[in-house]
Amino acid sequence: MSQILETLARRGEISSLSRYFGEFIADQSDQSMDSLLACTAALVSESSQQGNVCIDLNHYQSMPLFTSQWVEMDALPVAPSLGHWRSELLLSPAVGLPGEISPLILEHDRLYLYRYWHYESQLAESISGRLETVDLPHPQKFKSMLRNLYPDDSYQQQKLAVAVALRRRFALISGGPGTGKTTTVINILRVLIGQQPDLRIVLAAATGKAASRLMESIRQRMDTIEPGDQQRALLPKRALTIHRLLGYGQSGVKFDNQHLLPVDCIIVDEASMVDLTLMYQLLDALPPQARVILLGDRDQLASVAAGSVLADMTGRGLPIIYSRDQSDWLNNVLQIENGDSNIMAGNYPVADSIAFLSESYRFDATGEIGRLADQVNIGNSKAVLDLATQAKQSVFWLKNHSEQLESPILQQILDRYQSVIEATSIERAFEAFESFRVLCAVRNGALGIFEINRRIEQAMRTRGWIASDEQYHGRTILIHSNDYEFDLFNGDVGLLWRASDDRLYACFRDIEQGIRQITINNLPDHGPAWAMTVHKSQGSEFDSVLLILPGHHQRRALSRELLYTGITRARNELSIYANEYALEYACQNPEQRHSGLAKKLGWPASESLPK
Repeated sequence: MSQILETLARRGEISSLSRYFGEFIADQSDQSMDSLLACTAALVSESSQQGNVCIDLNHYQSMPLFTSQWVEMDALPVAPSLGHWRSELLLSPAVGLPGEISPLILEHDRLYLYRYWHYESQLAESISGRLETVDLPHPQKFKSMLRNLYPDDSYQQQKLAVAVALRRRFALISGGPGTGKTTTVINILRVLIGQQPDLRIVLAAATGKAASRLMESIRQRMDTIEPGDQQRALLPKRALTIHRLLGYGQSGVKFDNQHLLPVDCIIVDEASMVDLTLMYQLLDALPPQARVILLGDRDQLASVAAGSVLADMTGRGLPIIYSRDQSDWLNNVLQIENGDSNIMAGNYPVADSIAFLSESYRFDATGEIGRLADQVNIGNSKAVLDLATQAKQSVFWLKNHSEQLESPILQQILDRYQSVIEATSIERAFEAFESFRVLCAVRNGALGIFEINRRIEQAMRTRGWIASDEQYHGRTILIHSNDYEFDLFNGDVGLLWRASDDRLYACFRDIEQGIRQITINNLPDHGPAWAMTVHKSQGSEFDSVLLILPGHHQRRALSRELLYTGITRARNELSIYANEYALEYACQNPEQRHSGLAKKLGWPASESLPK
């Protein structure tokens, strides 16, 4: 047995899955359990569980493959020279090159689990196949519609995004909160329908909550379209989760490359939440000629599962510089100067399919939340600390010196959630709950969701607000696993509510059904949702947010993207419970995930990308 992998797994520093995978690869290759191959295989497995699609061998040069407080440093395997490492790996029958079928695939200096290499390669191929320009059936009508939708010089970024989306079968629109992504989507839909009224258009999102928000926003903005307008009647009337669209079930998906979706155009919201596997499955199930339009915020947290698909597609922070052909076309169509600085011949191919929305209409340019998010995004920790200290209107820094949830903070939480418990109807309870949320960076520890949820419920019971039972009237719940039979998915949020028949039901908001009831005995794995992780909050927004960050001992959970995502969940008021170290560390540490998708799409190699 491998002493190194066994010790690391026993001490919880790698998963049992990673240990057994390393030992499996060693056994298949007739090598020792302590071999470089075994440890490398375990590292690939462990890295994939942390969100990486592959490992970059360059990243580990002359460094230990693992860090440990339990194993002596000189006993830990150290990465050899790149050439030696590649040679050692390729001696194994379990390691193949691109195009071969092996448990591990070595492509250049990146080592993948086979399935992730396959997903990434196929996804890149699918996107690349949609990058050619599309001839519009009615180009003059297109220009006329743009002039009608944007009659003056306002909203030029949105106007450009509409034009970009119409010229390619693949388009990506990235923008922060309040930058008008939904308004842009409606105008894209109107122009598409104007060009081709019989186009089969589907709206989708990463989660049920995001799908509901997308549809609610579209319905609100439909009032700006005349009731008799044909476009209004042809706009999509529903938005689905990607899982629901693909027909996820116990035996897999209903739609794939052998059973294509009957779709001509798909628009996906909150694309930053979509992991590599799901994005591959979605594009794999689309006809080659179908349009794909992705919406999201490339500065948000990446998906929980492996991949940073949206960031990879947009060049991981690189500026978008259009090619000469694209710039000339945009200048002609929009009748605006795109700027010589945005013109570069021989540019990265995917850049012509991308548009950024940076002007926020939710956060005032001088507003505290918007300014704070902007400074976090550029990693200016000094400005962030200064803003948090000086803010007085919508941002409040509650300094934490004990790395515990102190009693005054707990009392603030209870004051905000009391209206949920005291609500006289399920509708009012949802309204109260959606107005405020506690967001945490971590699951475990004194400032993690498990402990904070426990303390909130304990305090509620002490005050006599809730029953002593685990399942009580007014309990907020977060679904932890997918249940295809009852159409519930990981991340769905609901409330337990006692109905007129005196039975306790799990209630969920549904864009089509209103309030949907499910008996609590039929619920999949779930837990309380008074406090939830920042990851789980993606796709949601709240009037007020309390963001809780851990200190030094859990610093690995902190990143620039996590802080930015937590901040931008708040519409009107943000409180941050953290010490100075946590804010500074998060600002200075952008999330780095290893993958080859950006390179496959023609962006520069990862080592030349900005850090």
